[in-house]
Amino acid sequence: MAAITAAEHGAGVLVLEHMDSAGKKLLLTGKGRCNYTNTDVCPKHYHSLESYLAGSDAGSAPQEFMEPVLSEFDHAACLDYFRTLGIEPEIRHYRFDHTGYVYPREGGASKVLDALMLRAELLGVRFLYGVRISTAVRTDDGSFALSWHRSVHGHTAEEQESCDALIIAAGSNAYPDTGSDSSVYSLLKELGLSADHTGFLPALCALYSKDPLLSEWKGQRAEGTVSLLIDGRETSRKERGEIQFNEHSISGIPVMQLSGLASSCLKNGRSISLSLQIPDADDPGRLLMDHVFPIHRTAGFERAQCCTGGIRLHTVEPSCMESTHVRDVYFCGEILDVDGDCGGYNLHFAWASGRLAGRCAADPVRDRF
Repeated sequence: MAAITAAEHGAGVLVLEHMDSAGKKLLLTGKGRCNYTNTDVCPKHYHSLESYLAGSDAGSAPQEFMEPVLSEFDHAACLDYFRTLGIEPEIRHYRFDHTGYVYPREGGASKVLDALMLRAELLGVRFLYGVRISTAVRTDDGSFALSWHRSVHGHTAEEQESCDALIIAAGSNAYPDTGSDSSVYSLLKELGLSADHTGFLPALCALYSKDPLLSEWKGQRAEGTVSLLIDGRETSRKERGEIQFNEHSISGIPVMQLSGLASSCLKNGRSISLSLQIPDADDPGRLLMDHVFPIHRTAGFERAQCCTGGIRLHTVEPSCMESTHVRDVYFCGEILDVDGDCGGYNLHFAWASGRLAGRCAADPVRDRF
């Protein structure tokens, strides 16, 4: 989205892709169905690691950061834009959630990826694959000089290019097989921005417990309410929906919504537990389960749908996604310390922040903040 938007505003764009093709993570979203936005896109659905570490149960991402980004490209604008690419929406509603999950009416994630790549191709965006960036430095004339290695016809070739602006859209550490493998850290260090990054922790993932009750419930699904206890104190946030039990873990959307907070607490050495209440479907006044499960870890990055953490939000100008420490460096998507709830919010933030970064990086005469 950042590359397309920059090209739409007249910039020549080169995408340096770490993997052998673009969009590998996009193809996994919504189990291949691609939940690309939600009818209730607004700041309350977004969180940040720094807010969690500051003691917030909700971990709310700062509204002063989120509002300009989301207002630039809201739910209606997202639907309209993807319609121009040939993607018609299908809105689905689920129990325990009043919002609408938006999917492509047909074709799923592969159709969304094909539409984006076609648009990029028509705009003349160039893609290089299998890139391993080795250096990124600012030159005397204010531009950036990048060098990288990539495999060409079985041989490793060193290449280089200069540019007026950099957009870093390298994602988080979730699903490392898709290229999210921390290799971007060396680039941040080269640019003097490593201190602006919090590091990543898994989010939207299962929570693990050694409680023997799990072996009795393994393989079952049940609707109920979950909340997190930190050092024995119940937090204010409760989630309701379908809970899934495995032999060693508990998952399902309501559990996953709390996993970013769980990650941050475990990172800080806090004691956490998951409180579950499951009513009897035939007699709602009776509980089938009212139990507290001690949690000792979350799922790893390879099983996390996204991460909490990333580029600290106070180091980025939300009106344009530019670094406040290094001019002409922009960020978008999950590399920023923004993680959304389940329901299309993370993809929507990627589109919205990508649009902003692309447009502003392509505009050499914009007003500086």
